[in-house]
Amino acid sequence: MSGIAIITEACIGTKDRACVDVCPVQCIYEFDPVTSVLFSEVEAGNGVIENSHAPNPDAVAIFGDTLLYVNVDECTSCTACYQPDICPVGAIYSEEKVPDGTPGASYNAEDTSKGHDHTFFIQLSRDVFAD
Repeated sequence: MSGIAIITEACIGTKDRACVDVCPVQCIYEFDPVTSVLFSEVEAGNGVIENSHAPNPDAVAIFGDTLLYVNVDECTSCTACYQPDICPVGAIYSEEKVPDGTPGASYNAEDTSKGHDHTFFIQLSRDVFAD
């Protein structure tokens, strides 16, 4: 399926959560290291949990609670989260447009990690959800 959202390294330490509010299926998750659960909220910061999953401990240990994760099995490819005015750091791409760091690769305008290879995050998005 094309258009699946991938959150990349510019999200690390930022986790703005504007993407959570525009996601119609709440497929964007945060990791809670205290409970070791990936959870998505109905609205960012309101505490009402829509979905939860057990994380793959090895995959989630890489970045832990420093970034948000998209469950690619739940993503409907609606494109809402990677519109230019949503993520303030340009961290979200459609899967087929994740920049690979090569010259001429197209980056979101606000991406603070221009020139980096973000393709690692495609597999991480698949690996972090264990169940």
